[in-house]
Amino acid sequence: MAFPLRAEVKHYDWGAPGALSMALGLEFTDRPEAELWWGNHPLAGCSIETPQGLVDLTSWLEKSQTNFPLLVKLLAARKPLSIQVHPSEEQAQRGFQREQAHGIPLDAPERTYKDTSSKPELVIALSDEFVGLSGFVEDSVVRNRLERWTEAGAPHLFLSLLAGLADDPREASRVITQDISGRDDEIQGIEGWLKSVDPSTLDAETAREVRLLQKVSSAHPGDEGILFVPLMHHVYLQRGEALFIPAGEVHAYIEGYGLEVMLPSHNVIRAGLTSKHKDTAAFLELADFAATSTPKLHWPVGDEISATYEGFGANFVIHSQRSGAEALTIPNPSVCFVEAGEAVVGGSEPTTLVRGDAAFALPGETVVLQSEDAVVWVVHSRVD
Repeated sequence: MAFPLRAEVKHYDWGAPGALSMALGLEFTDRPEAELWWGNHPLAGCSIETPQGLVDLTSWLEKSQTNFPLLVKLLAARKPLSIQVHPSEEQAQRGFQREQAHGIPLDAPERTYKDTSSKPELVIALSDEFVGLSGFVEDSVVRNRLERWTEAGAPHLFLSLLAGLADDPREASRVITQDISGRDDEIQGIEGWLKSVDPSTLDAETAREVRLLQKVSSAHPGDEGILFVPLMHHVYLQRGEALFIPAGEVHAYIEGYGLEVMLPSHNVIRAGLTSKHKDTAAFLELADFAATSTPKLHWPVGDEISATYEGFGANFVIHSQRSGAEALTIPNPSVCFVEAGEAVVGGSEPTTLVRGDAAFALPGETVVLQSEDAVVWVVHSRVD
């Protein structure tokens, strides 16, 4: 049988009003709805319905000796999230132990390491478009952007600062996050330009970049984190496409609705575009500043009916099943989420799930789609 899951929506201010309620088939609310977590983390707020009643999922996993070392999230971003990076497992363990020794409470605003786990993650676009920043581009890309922005009227101070740092993302990040004296003029200059420029008068590539800058600027006025945008890959995922974020990858999600899967960690080191605690020293220590020709995009293997996401560098697998797919037999403990339609999960004691339902299923159970509009996601750790 499958065990229904219950989780609390997290109302972070960057969330989209009512987005998760609508996705789950619930009554619309006008509160920002940012994330919903299913999985093994004490901050998840996730419970499981068992024959004995509703219990905390993390406690149930421990007591039943069931291995599910993952965290599955729905994410709905209306405003840009912070410029951030996640540590490796070794870095997380070292940082957690250090902060524990210093007596910093886990819920303290200045706490950086909330657990000892790494946080590699894959985000899959569920909206028509999902926008993000990920990793640093080569200096030729930065210079090309700046040339086009010059023609579009971008301020000289802003352009000259970035032109001098285009070939060294590490030094650029240090200047942006630590050498903040004199940065106000550059930020005020670009904000003034972004308020006055009309993207519809620009070529398609420049217009898209300007709209991205405008979104970041309006959401985080006065924040020096906007200076990261020209230096990073601009990622535009279409539905079903995915982006992988390994340890050390500098990134920020800008806008969109997606399914996010990761190891069960809440370790986030922020460097900009946020009012939360920023740990710039840790950011500069942990971030990978190597410029790359492309971001770490990932496409599933299969077709529109049945597809699998794996082989991207983390120990989990994601299945996408649509109406017409053959029954999927679950190899490892899994979270099953019904995005649309109806499905049955289970064996001798099947559980019917409808749009917005999530359930925890054990190995050997099957997932069978019941309706013509059914879309189901199944997440489990990789089978060795």
